[in-house]
Amino acid sequence: MVMPLLGDGEGDGDLGVEAGRGKRFPAGSDRNKNGFNSSNFFTHVGGDFGTGIAWQTGLSYASTSPQDRSYGDVDSNGTAVTNSFTGDTGLWVLSGILKWAPNYNPTSRSFKLQGEYFRRREHGNLTFDTGGAVGTQTGGYSSTQSGWYLQGVYQFIPMWRVGYRYDRLDAGQTSIGVVDSGALSAADFPILARYNPTRQTVMVDWSPSEFSRVRLQYAQDKSRSDATDNQVFLQYIVSMGAHGAHTF
Repeated sequence: MVMPLLGDGEGDGDLGVEAGRGKRFPAGSDRNKNGFNSSNFFTHVGGDFGTGIAWQTGLSYASTSPQDRSYGDVDSNGTAVTNSFTGDTGLWVLSGILKWAPNYNPTSRSFKLQGEYFRRREHGNLTFDTGGAVGTQTGGYSSTQSGWYLQGVYQFIPMWRVGYRYDRLDAGQTSIGVVDSGALSAADFPILARYNPTRQTVMVDWSPSEFSRVRLQYAQDKSRSDATDNQVFLQYIVSMGAHGAHTF
């Protein structure tokens, strides 16, 4: 359900709510019954500055209650185990976008700045080795994690753009009951080890027509703590059917 907030010509916005079964991550529960297990509340507001700048910001909150959300890991001896989480998850998202073009005409020059900030909090119980191969143990679990990205794309002449994006995740604070009690060690949960991954991306693209684009992109991806991935992409993008010049 979505309803408008403003409509006076100086700004606009919306307020909405969504509900779903919540079967996929972060819910990840196989529910053998009908009903809702996830919800999302969101709002957006925006407006204009002068004759060339438009802005919009948004806030949303998603919540769900996963039941036996499982994942694969290895213990401190290298033995493969399956762990699971049961509890509550809440995710806040703050977003913003700023667009600039002379007289709102992006044909020759334009700039778009966009970013989002995420903060997730979970609390409940974490079960180690649900299959019992090593020894099943359950204890309390809580975590607070965050992440954000910021990107800018500048069209400096017609048909040509350059862009840059920076992504970062923060492992935050994590409490594992069976580790705090001394029953297991942090080495038994390597996937949950503290690490702050980052990624930097630069690109340049050329749009020879209103329905095609050629893009060269380079990314330095540090998602894994033990390796840095240097990635190069060359893309050709084409759209068919309705487009800017023909909206049929």
